[in-house]
Amino acid sequence: MGSLPQYFMPSRNVRLSGFVALIVAASGLCLLIGWRAGAPFPGWWPFASFLLVAALLEGAFTTRVRLAASGSISFIIHLSSTLLFGVFWGAAISAASTLLGNIARGNEPLKTLFNVSQIILAIFAGATCYSALGGALPPAYLGGGGILSGSAAQRDLGLFFLFSAVYFVVNSAAVSTAVALSSDRAFREVWNVAARGVFGYDLAASVLAVMTAWLYARFNYWLGFGSLAVVLLVVPMVAVRHVYGLYRQLQESGQELLELMVKAIEARDPYTSGHSVRVSKLSRTIAVELGLAAPLIEEIETAALLHDVGKIHEEFAPLLRKESKLTEAETALMQTHAAKSAELVGIISKFRGFVQESVKHHHERWDGKGYPDGRGAGAIPIGARIILVSDTIDAMTTDRPYRKRLSGEAVLLELQRHKGTQFDPAVVELVVSSVAVRRLIAEPYSATASSELRSMQAKRLSWPSARLWRARQA
Repeated sequence: MGSLPQYFMPSRNVRLSGFVALIVAASGLCLLIGWRAGAPFPGWWPFASFLLVAALLEGAFTTRVRLAASGSISFIIHLSSTLLFGVFWGAAISAASTLLGNIARGNEPLKTLFNVSQIILAIFAGATCYSALGGALPPAYLGGGGILSGSAAQRDLGLFFLFSAVYFVVNSAAVSTAVALSSDRAFREVWNVAARGVFGYDLAASVLAVMTAWLYARFNYWLGFGSLAVVLLVVPMVAVRHVYGLYRQLQESGQELLELMVKAIEARDPYTSGHSVRVSKLSRTIAVELGLAAPLIEEIETAALLHDVGKIHEEFAPLLRKESKLTEAETALMQTHAAKSAELVGIISKFRGFVQESVKHHHERWDGKGYPDGRGAGAIPIGARIILVSDTIDAMTTDRPYRKRLSGEAVLLELQRHKGTQFDPAVVELVVSSVAVRRLIAEPYSATASSELRSMQAKRLSWPSARLWRARQA
């Protein structure tokens, strides 16, 4: 769960406030329904121990994920407390721990109110689906000393994964909507960045909640003090969280080195400053709009960021600084930058394969008249086809010594004129029809947008860190 951007426009504030009000009203109704159901109070020791552990995991061990969101492992306590004490007290523990965590992080009131309310709503939505299909709270496998046996126990265990799935869907949908409203992005784009393709990992991680509830029941059966199990579980949870934190820092360092390389290249050409970052952002948006898989979208974004790294070679320096048109020999030399970029990208084993191929072929044409290999149509990687369109768009919308930037409409006309010859027709049609892509073409790329994209890339995590720390906030 993370931070909503601070650069709200008035219209965004109105829409966001309305959405938060809706979530708050829905969560309040859920709490009222849960209270009237008359769930018994679990006792002060159990309530306090679950609350304190959840607050600790929420406030002190939160991981920033993508966009303006962050994640924590507090969802383990949210789910396990609901299994043990029922939906009302599970929601109460979840809400109180989320409130304490937000206060500890210094979040503003609107964000805190939203985060608390959406967690309540997620808990109630998941528990309602679970109970409607016959799931018991507490589940059958937590009775009789916590021994898992019998058809009822197996049914409850199976339905728990439905509970978790609904919890994660509601949580992700609410946060994605809030981020989309606050940042003026399309919901689909935000959802793809923050949630798409990770539910399998979420469900696998939710097994930890079952284990927590089961150990609580066993300790309660053996010693009459189940809270001890919850406290003891904090140590391994924090240890695992620390390992993944180190892994995230390593990823961020690698991303920062890539960005430093890109900056070094662009410093040679004042007219293309920020070019790679803009092409990366546009390529990502096109890939999202095409409905590509989340891992593929990330690889295309990375390839777009690195598509010109070969220009760091000294032989390209005078060509990049030249203000007049290149000669035929100079053009031939400049065209070698795609292959040289691919060679540099291939030094990193992680980028060999799709990323490297997308970089190498980002100047191939649909009609087979491009370079370096003269590939055509479907033989060109989809990443390269997207990067070519994005690269061309950025070139046309950037002021150059020999011409001024083109208008958005002029850019779209040029793309349509050359679709089926230079460009993939499907990619061009998507660009023309997509509101999100057209907005990027029509509006100048501000320093704020570029800074925001760099922050998104630097904070991006891969499994298991981005999947396991799943309970999200705005």
